[in-house]
Amino acid sequence: MRERSIATLALFLAAFPASVAPLGAQEIRARTGSSVVLGGRVQVQYEAPGTEGQPGTFFVRRAWVTMDGSLSDRVGGRVQFDAQGSAVLEAYLELKPSDAFQVQIGQFKRGMSYFWLVANSDLPVIERNARVTGVDHCPGVGGVCSYGQFTGALGLDNYEPGILMTGRLAGQRLGYRITVTNGEGLGRKDVNTSKSVSGRVSAYLMENTRLSAYLALDETLDSRGETMGVPAYGGEIEVGTWRQGPHLLVNGLRGRNWKLNDDAGFSALQVMAFWYRELPPETGLAGIEPLLRVSWADSGMEDPGKVTGTVITPGFMVYAAGRNGISANLDIYRSGDRRDWSLKFQAFTFF
Repeated sequence: MRERSIATLALFLAAFPASVAPLGAQEIRARTGSSVVLGGRVQVQYEAPGTEGQPGTFFVRRAWVTMDGSLSDRVGGRVQFDAQGSAVLEAYLELKPSDAFQVQIGQFKRGMSYFWLVANSDLPVIERNARVTGVDHCPGVGGVCSYGQFTGALGLDNYEPGILMTGRLAGQRLGYRITVTNGEGLGRKDVNTSKSVSGRVSAYLMENTRLSAYLALDETLDSRGETMGVPAYGGEIEVGTWRQGPHLLVNGLRGRNWKLNDDAGFSALQVMAFWYRELPPETGLAGIEPLLRVSWADSGMEDPGKVTGTVITPGFMVYAAGRNGISANLDIYRSGDRRDWSLKFQAFTFF
């Protein structure tokens, strides 16, 4: 399957000469006067892990197709699917009565933290969970102990069916985002007697400066097979914005590591810094963006089994045009006496 996907991608790219400017999303007129915007994204990745015995690998990281429909200024929707796995990622009806209240009904990214909501076409960090192939030692969640690994593995930022409400208040200075979902992950039916709820409140303190607090109450089954409420809470600070000079994003989170046991807690902190620099037109490139991520997590186990880990990720993204470019990350992981690393390159095409 992977070989066929790479071959298909190669044929597609070969059909377009390098001198042709990247295409934007295409708008299609649909029935009843509505319109549909069709777009896609493809990410091809190479990963060279430092873990002994693990080979370097080329693979298609993402091949997504997105259709955004609009019936009017107040009614729209989206369908986004993974062309490799034939899985529907997002599929919802969106109602937009006003800036203060908008609602999506269907399947969407739950996204308690903005770190998981920002489009992967904007984020030059290649793997949000700082995955290192061959490393699977973080208690409960597996993989490396990092902020993204806990939020992703515990389902705090996954795609789920349900209802989402969002809006901006007080002259756009305050924002909120609330979701009510099954809590079981992508496309799965509920298996307990309640729903999972998450919410985020944001204050826009000044231009390009945001302070957010978020809270989640997941409903899952405990070790006795009974419904259990699993809390998580955190905060986020963002200064700057994408592709406009310096940009800082800081996340902190505490919660329950329910995949380990009913009572285990965890803590996680992450700092990411970017600096986008526009390049002169004669270079043939749009810009370059160096980055640095530092992610720390504590699995919450009592001594002597307690595990903490730190990931440091230096990297950069070279933008050819628009959202198209090549990114390089070196994820360096440290936990106790162990040292692991993973070098990743990713070519991103957005059309």
